Amino acid sequence: MSHAEDPKEKLIDHLYETDGRSEPNDEIAKEWIQTSDENRKTWQDYKKIWQSARLFQYFNGIDTSTDWQLVDRRIQQHQRKSRYLNHAVYLVSGMAASVLIMLMLNVLRPDHDHSVTVRTNWGDRSEVVLPDGSSVKLNSGSTLSYHYDSNSRKRLVKFTGEAFFQVSKSKDPFVIKVMDGLELKVLGTAFNLQAYPGDQFCKTTLTEGKVELTTAAKQVLLLTPGQVAAFNKSNEQLTLDPGNPDHLLGWMENKLYMDNMPLGEVCTRMERWYDVRIAVDDPSIADSIHYTGVLSEETITDVLDALCGLSAIQYEMKGNNIVITKK
Repeated sequence: MSHAEDPKEKLIDHLYETDGRSEPNDEIAKEWIQTSDENRKTWQDYKKIWQSARLFQYFNGIDTSTDWQLVDRRIQQHQRKSRYLNHAVYLVSGMAASVLIMLMLNVLRPDHDHSVTVRTNWGDRSEVVLPDGSSVKLNSGSTLSYHYDSNSRKRLVKFTGEAFFQVSKSKDPFVIKVMDGLELKVLGTAFNLQAYPGDQFCKTTLTEGKVELTTAAKQVLLLTPGQVAAFNKSNEQLTLDPGNPDHLLGWMENKLYMDNMPLGEVCTRMERWYDVRIAVDDPSIADSIHYTGVLSEETITDVLDALCGLSAIQYEMKGNNIVITKK
């Protein structure tokens, strides 16, 4: 079989081109995956190694002498499988042997303690795969700290900002602690969490599975898919939000859904997304002007021009500083 027809080579090419976000559409690769359970497992291992490679710089506390022995023993036990994994690692990442240890440990030692901290600056977004295999899309200005505690057998996360979580299924609970004592507990699910420190509400939008929210006062709310929970930080109350769940997920497609949204809130969103500073010259219009519709413009000037076309405002921009006034 030539290199072009080798299904495993095609899988590597697919990972390189799509970052593993979709299944291969090449007929040779698809047929190879569907041929056996072993092939399907190998494809999952390829994806996990690729995703783990993106986080290798965050792993710490590695005992290299012990880990070398562990890797060597596991390679002896799973020689054929390890050949595939090694081949995938070197083709995909081209990394040094020390990095290979970290990647192999992430695959072969799921119960090993891990600590990871990820931050995104204002104006930036990123996507990360945690050591347990969970994937997280981070909106701008977000901070996530992950720790697996082998004693309590919990996956613990501290979080501020906004992110979409796809939590890998496990018997070990996945617990997120956010502001003012709010805690989310999941076992395997997908949801959006909006928890910026400056916002009055912390919102959780569930798309798959179940999430249990608990406040410091022990109020508990169990979400089912399609529901949105709103935690009011001023009175520490949890309620169901009647808003459209899909609108809260629009940021992942660079869309801002405005459901009678005041100008002040629009400005806050734009500051986070574009890393700018916006001042409204007349504070009264920040609350009195409202918008309904969808913004999907690419640049901050496109957004501002659209807002000016919808209402009686104008703006002046100097660098990253913007001042909005009445027309």
